[in-house]
Formats: sequence, C-alpha cells, structure tokens
Amino acid sequence: MSKRRSRTEWQALIDEQAASGLNQKAFCGQRGIPLATFGYWRRKLRAGSASTPTGSGRDTVSLADWIELPTRGSATDGGWQIELELGNGLCLRLRQG
Repeated sequence: MSKRRSRTEWQALIDEQAASGLNQKAFCGQRGIPLATFGYWRRKLRAGSASTPTGSGRDTVSLADWIELPTRGSATDGGWQIELELGNGLCLRLRQG
C-alpha cells in the first residue's frame, strides 16, 4: 500500500530530488516512490507555484534570478550571445550585434 503524502511532503521530496543530483527515476527508485506519481506532483506543484509565486520554491522566479544584459555591446565584441541547451537536442540562441 502506498503512503499518502501532503502537498508539503511532496514539495520537500521534489526539492530533495533537485538537490540530490539524481535524476527522477533514480531518486524515486531509491525512495520506493512511483515515478509517475512523483511526476504528477512535480507538475501539479509547479503549476500552482506559477500562479502564486512565493520565491520559496525552486520553480519560482524572483527579480534576483534575472540578469541584466547591456543594451549595446562594445565595438570590439559585437554584442552579447546567449545559448541555452534545453535538452532533447533543442538550443535557444540569443544574440545582439
């Protein structure tokens, strides 16, 4: 029989997995948590935090998380470049200059 957990307990497990360095499958295997249930709660709590950001969860964004990019690069560097590897072969490239 699986253990019933509160929202707070699920959030603690999600935070623990993120800090552990383990992927979700390995973390759930070690803890005896069904992977599908973990994924369900991760999505559910992320959706809840997006509508009511508190700054306390790992999936929320505060102003301190933003970086400011200069509006103009120097004449020698041609502006800024940012590449974000999104996984599954996707890459987002932002350039100025």
